[in-house]
Amino acid sequence: MDLRPLQPAAPAATPFDWVVQSAADSPDGPALVFADGIVSYGQLVDEVGRRVASIDAEPGRIVAVRVRHDLASVVDMLAHHAVGAVPAPYTGSPHPEGMSGGDAVLAIATSGSSGASRLVPLTMTNLTASVTASRERLATHAGDRWLACLPLDHIGGLSVLYRSFEAGGAAVVARFDGAIPELVDRAEPTVASLVPTLVHRLLDSDLDALARIRTVLVGGARLPWKLVERSQAAGVHLTPTYGSTETASQVATIAPGDHVRHPGDVGHPLNGFTVRVSEPDATGAGRLTVDGPAVFAGYLGDAPRTGAFLTNDVGMCDADGRLTIIGRSDDVVITGGMNVSTSKVEDAIARIDGVVSVVVVGVTDEEWGTAIAALVDSERSAEVLRAEAAEVLEPHEVPQRLEIGEVPLLSNGKPDRIVISTMFT
Repeated sequence: MDLRPLQPAAPAATPFDWVVQSAADSPDGPALVFADGIVSYGQLVDEVGRRVASIDAEPGRIVAVRVRHDLASVVDMLAHHAVGAVPAPYTGSPHPEGMSGGDAVLAIATSGSSGASRLVPLTMTNLTASVTASRERLATHAGDRWLACLPLDHIGGLSVLYRSFEAGGAAVVARFDGAIPELVDRAEPTVASLVPTLVHRLLDSDLDALARIRTVLVGGARLPWKLVERSQAAGVHLTPTYGSTETASQVATIAPGDHVRHPGDVGHPLNGFTVRVSEPDATGAGRLTVDGPAVFAGYLGDAPRTGAFLTNDVGMCDADGRLTIIGRSDDVVITGGMNVSTSKVEDAIARIDGVVSVVVVGVTDEEWGTAIAALVDSERSAEVLRAEAAEVLEPHEVPQRLEIGEVPLLSNGKPDRIVISTMFT
């Protein structure tokens, strides 16, 4: 089944149309780079054509698609796009399927880092607005190679493939593990999308490999300022970004050539996005609302929604519209009658010498009602860390409980706060 067009295609109806158009423009151009070889756009279209022949899926219906960092998974996703189904990628347990996806072309799960995951239906309008705005901000093009090592069942990972396909570039596909530095050396990606934990690990394993990547997008979790300083010293071009599943990935991103000015700095909103602060406090901070063509129309199973999306993220905008992410509205813990921002405590502890990573949560406590609990990855003792934290935090902000240990992560590299909370109960 030959799906390659004889002439330029009409506006894309599904993400597979981006692949088809890129195959028409450059059939021999690299589409996917794996540790064991390269797949051209022409070959990718042919592989999808063969998979389409064996798919029995009703157009417009959600289909659970298991994904890994391999060719078969990418082909499977694209083939379901090609037949008009609504793929819902997963790595663990499959998502519910068979229900109508409406006008969506993708159903993607939220991260579930602090609660139950939910499916977000995204339309082609959402995805097109997202990848186009990203390309404009990052100045990416057909000659770029994107490092695609984030999980493909989350928007942060899958959007890397979509951005690359839309621009006619190549995606270097691999699960993040100890072999990544070697692959980076060999494949020479020009753009990467990472979470802070992965930046830290790459810096530990191979400074030169990371420094050779022109643009290193980093988002999905709080970016410790110490990691920013370490990256800058190593010549790594960090580009902090802010976004969510509900906005089809990026919302604001620091422009190439610009620099990170302070903790939480993510630059200006991308073209087409409007970010406002809802009910700002005396400092100008408040919950963020995001509007634009990439914003979703409601969670699967919920009533449709329209207009700006009120997030749980807290931030502020300066007079020039530059956005700073402070934390989340649900990260304020009341302990002993006092309000404590877990983000502030995390930032303070993360700056202490010898701290690799830290996550702070509130846990039920008989004495305090809710106690501040910190899990810290460090070789230093809990007593020493609490003493140093007490030098920069108010007394009620110092963790009542502090444990030393490796921070458990979700598959997308974010801290698993649910598991961490259970460690203190």
